[in-house]
Amino acid sequence: GRGLVTTHQSDPSYNGRLYATSEHYVTGTPSFVIYESTNHGGSWNTVGEVKDLNKGVGNRYQPFLYELPEKVGNMPEGTLLCAGNAIPSDLSTTSIVLYKSTDHGRTWSYMSTLGTGGAANTDTKSNGPVWEPFLKVIDHKLVCYYSDERDKPAHSQKLIHQVSNDGINWSDVVDDVDFSNPAARPGMVTVAQMPNGKYIMTYEVVNSGEWRTNFKISDDGLNWDKNNEGTRLAYGGSPYITVLPDGTLVANTAGQGDLFVNRNNGVGPWDDVKMTMPDAYSRSLTALPNNQ
Repeated sequence: GRGLVTTHQSDPSYNGRLYATSEHYVTGTPSFVIYESTNHGGSWNTVGEVKDLNKGVGNRYQPFLYELPEKVGNMPEGTLLCAGNAIPSDLSTTSIVLYKSTDHGRTWSYMSTLGTGGAANTDTKSNGPVWEPFLKVIDHKLVCYYSDERDKPAHSQKLIHQVSNDGINWSDVVDDVDFSNPAARPGMVTVAQMPNGKYIMTYEVVNSGEWRTNFKISDDGLNWDKNNEGTRLAYGGSPYITVLPDGTLVANTAGQGDLFVNRNNGVGPWDDVKMTMPDAYSRSLTALPNNQ
């Protein structure tokens, strides 16, 4: 599941709305269903559906929702984006695809395919899959971070990004996290900008002796020193990080139901905050305008 709260809509009545989507397991061709809440999550309505308009095989795994904070290419500020993984029913290929909506999630149009990989199978020995997109506007450009298994056997998985000026044409791949251990699997990347202008990245690390979440910091969000394997934040994987309006960093992981909080741009200790909500395989965090 993934969600967002709108803050950049030209029509003020659409600001403060919550939108959510998830993987959606069905008989037939899957899609990413879009839900909207106008009362802070008290109730939800189905308002749209991101169908596979490109390959026709189905938008199957790992959707991510994003609202453009500024105009990018021909896409106006407030455009809703959905990136995900188009995968056929036999799981034989994976493709990171991008869709946009300019009518508050009601209708969606295909924009581009960033990268295509092999079968959706982590045991693939070569030409592995691509996974888990995450979108962010940095320096007036759209950046998509994702997991890449196409460099096997040198790397079981690594984290990469591509950059676009318009959401259609994408740069070459840039490596962000590249472990020296070829069996290590950094994955499920999320990125947030901190109050000091720097960027923080969280990601899980699997097959490296312990299941954990690491983080590392970049001055500009585009240069991450790929050989820097990062600092352990917590045990468990599938992390997510966000920043509250007051600058507080909040992260979580699977394997620990807690939140991890830092008020110093990622420097120093993280407070361990207990939650009544249990942990989950992949639990996202959405910062609300009221600092909750």
